[in-house]
Amino acid sequence: MGEIGLPLMVKLLIDPYKTAEHQAGRLSGELTSQIIKKYVAVCLKPGNSTGPDRCPSELTKTMTDEEFQIVKMWVNEILTEDTSRQRATMNGTISQLHKGGGTNKMSDQRPVVLLNSVHQLLNYVINERLTKNVEPADILEPVQGGGR
Repeated sequence: MGEIGLPLMVKLLIDPYKTAEHQAGRLSGELTSQIIKKYVAVCLKPGNSTGPDRCPSELTKTMTDEEFQIVKMWVNEILTEDTSRQRATMNGTISQLHKGGGTNKMSDQRPVVLLNSVHQLLNYVINERLTKNVEPADILEPVQGGGR
């Protein structure tokens, strides 16, 4: 396990055996086609606002087999390799979402980040993997609701 990842892993009580073999610091390895299809079917909701690419999640849900293989390759590259060259493409659009009350008050708004649909897919994968380790360790405060 790499020098950088180990202190955080120890702090979060994540044992090294939970990381993927030969992939230091990763909570898990590559995704299978079946798992990716599950995330696409269950997590990507139709009608949601689009991210910077302006592509609705419906396009991801209706990918051709060739497009699916490209997405699978990209997602697994992010999850298993150094992604520093990918960071430039992982943008989101910050927007305000009205949550009720008078629209002139900041307390009636909450910020959201609109991600490209393929990045949303990746976000669900990472969130689920972190949740499996963070929630049992009781690390987050009860008031932390976002991303749960």
